[in-house]
Amino acid sequence: MDASPRAYGNEAERRYHLRRLDDLLEALERLNLAEAKTLPVAVKERIEKEGITVDDDTNFSKLIELVWAQQEKYLIDLKAVGRLNLAGKRRRRISG
Repeated sequence: MDASPRAYGNEAERRYHLRRLDDLLEALERLNLAEAKTLPVAVKERIEKEGITVDDDTNFSKLIELVWAQQEKYLIDLKAVGRLNLAGKRRRRISG
């Protein structure tokens, strides 16, 4: 059905990764609002653990964008789900 590779094996794993990335977004947004000048080491390590490279000159806005991009692979494509549901309903009507 869907040719794109998934970043997760099951729903629990998908939710786990989304939660971790949401937590990172919250931390970055707080730092950005506080007009922090440096990225705390702990936050940098969490970002890098997610596979995102952090350069010394990367600002908080850019880091937020990078985390959003990482998050996309864990989001459900609602349009695709809708098409699958519609196709299933059509099959049932035809065969039923």
